[in-house]
Amino acid sequence: MVVVEWKNEEFTGIDSKGNVVKLAGKNISPMEMVLIALAGCTAIDVVEILKKMRKNLESLRVQVEGERNEEYPKYWKKAKIFYEIKGSDITEEDVEKAIKLSMTTYCSVAATISGKTEISYSFRVIK
Repeated sequence: MVVVEWKNEEFTGIDSKGNVVKLAGKNISPMEMVLIALAGCTAIDVVEILKKMRKNLESLRVQVEGERNEEYPKYWKKAKIFYEIKGSDITEEDVEKAIKLSMTTYCSVAATISGKTEISYSFRVIK
């Protein structure tokens, strides 16, 4: 269960573990939280998959650019994910496999939004 409270002209979201995030206004918008959730979900998957492949992963950066519907509801029409992966023994084939597994099998956020949102991805491997 999650909770959103509005007090003193401010929205606060609280997750099931008690973590708090400020929403809207000067804080993170709920729609950008969706993109952050997508980036986080697939990033965690890709890291775990590459670790299981026993790859020497040094860093991962995931950037998501979204395009919103012009009419209400202004949902995400498109989400373009860009992965930047650094590791001395990681190949493009390794990354492609990890991302495909994330997108088709493991990432619950991608599965949740894929009915409305066209998700695409690209990546770069840095040695």
